[in-house]
Amino acid sequence: MKTDVPLKRLTRLCPADLLPLLGEADAEVLDVETLELPASKSSLDSVLRLQRLGQPPYLHLVEWQGWADPVLLWRTLGYLGWLGQHRAERPILVTVIYLKPEDDSGTALVQHLDAAAGSWQVTLHTVRLWEHDAAAAVASAAPGLLALSPLMHGATAALIEQAAQQLIARVAPPSQGELLAALGIFAEPILATERFIHLVSKERLMTTDLIAYLMQDKVAEFDQRETLWRQAMQQAIESVLLARFPDAPLRLIQALRQIGDPTRLFTLHRALLSAPDVAAVDRLMTAAVAESDTDATAN
Repeated sequence: MKTDVPLKRLTRLCPADLLPLLGEADAEVLDVETLELPASKSSLDSVLRLQRLGQPPYLHLVEWQGWADPVLLWRTLGYLGWLGQHRAERPILVTVIYLKPEDDSGTALVQHLDAAAGSWQVTLHTVRLWEHDAAAAVASAAPGLLALSPLMHGATAALIEQAAQQLIARVAPPSQGELLAALGIFAEPILATERFIHLVSKERLMTTDLIAYLMQDKVAEFDQRETLWRQAMQQAIESVLLARFPDAPLRLIQALRQIGDPTRLFTLHRALLSAPDVAAVDRLMTAAVAESDTDATAN
């Protein structure tokens, strides 16, 4: 599951919706930043600049974690250190949000050696989305929580469809497309991408470049399946041809390799089963190759 870009977009679009997850329900969002660290390929997922009534602004670093990373907590401490050195706001709070149980690297860093001084421990605030209720997230109607609902406990295809319908009804483009694309990415283990796109319509998703992010793996997977099917169908036709006409010329096998369209291969296979002789097969193959060449020229 690719989550980095959708989660950053979601945080930018709906930061206030996430505040209850962070334990910040009483805060106001002043700004959302994604910071690139100098001299490093690392970036902080999202830094929220918040304020509570009668208090100065402060920072809350949000680190989304959608894959197993044994050094996540160390890396997060490094981010906090950088913020502490380069930003004046205080305090600087942090929450690590785990998407799935297999992503969970824990809550605390403990460095201890028996009979040695200098032991220390740091505990970070963590949120485990699978411990939150998907039905409650959908009932909240908060767009950010609607998009995250597939990652929560009790998520079903029916709830995901409700979440999509609410996003369509409540959020205007182009934000609507971005949140729908994020919902589709998170929903993939429960609701097939093809079904999700049919549900929300490709036109809505096309308002965001996240559609490419969502679909690129699926397109590659579809292409691979189509290639394997085509090769299997060509092999099946070749087997039938040689079984019925062992003396068929090699050029017929070579011609078969030029036919890639699944429909033409299927039609050729059926026709080959009833072809009376090699001459009839030759005519069938010649026609199929000519049609394939016409298709290629037209495209």
